[in-house]
Amino acid sequence: MSHNPTEHVQEELHHHAAHGDDHGHGHGGRWITAAATTAAILAAFAAAAGALATRHLTQSTLIRIKANDDWSFYQAKSIKSSLLDAKIYSAQLSKVEPRKADVEKKTQYAEEMPEIQASARSLEKLSKEHLETHETFEGAATMFHIAIAIVAIAVVAKRKEFWMLSIIGGAVGIFFFAKALLHSPPALEEEKEPVTQSAPSKTTTHQPAGSVSEKAGEHVAEKAAEPSH
Repeated sequence: MSHNPTEHVQEELHHHAAHGDDHGHGHGGRWITAAATTAAILAAFAAAAGALATRHLTQSTLIRIKANDDWSFYQAKSIKSSLLDAKIYSAQLSKVEPRKADVEKKTQYAEEMPEIQASARSLEKLSKEHLETHETFEGAATMFHIAIAIVAIAVVAKRKEFWMLSIIGGAVGIFFFAKALLHSPPALEEEKEPVTQSAPSKTTTHQPAGSVSEKAGEHVAEKAAEPSH
């Protein structure tokens, strides 16, 4: 999160805590100071939850783009395979032996297309998992901000029970934070590592699968275009 909606509230809490200590309110001043400390801890959790939520949203978007690229590559293969089917069938109707290159390409497409389809579906699933994790972190951050606001009410109204309520709200936020953290899916870079081994150079590290797909698509297009001339 680029903006902290409870920043002003936290400043007021620290002001009230310092004011209470200066006037020596004894036990009352001590719990106000503890409440301000609680708000600071909740603010730290809120900042962390917001940053992680943004990170997982970015990952979800990048992986979705990669999945769309794979589906586009799959569709291109499917169209070219259909064209080869038509050529082979036309040759059979003419009682002519189909071109060997066409038959080999058709076999190659039949082997590659299921792998591309499986990869696209796997990426779609991973993108959804990142989006769900993003929403969980966002929920945790919201709970932390609400708890901070309740702490402010407790300090201003000098109602200790509101401080206890904020602690409960913070505990709920920590639960969601821990749940999202423990079930976080892998980042896109971890999924790229196997592909970079087959990449021609290290410069394709940031988007290896897309680069390989584009090169493979160009190569297939050239090969598929040769028999048609």
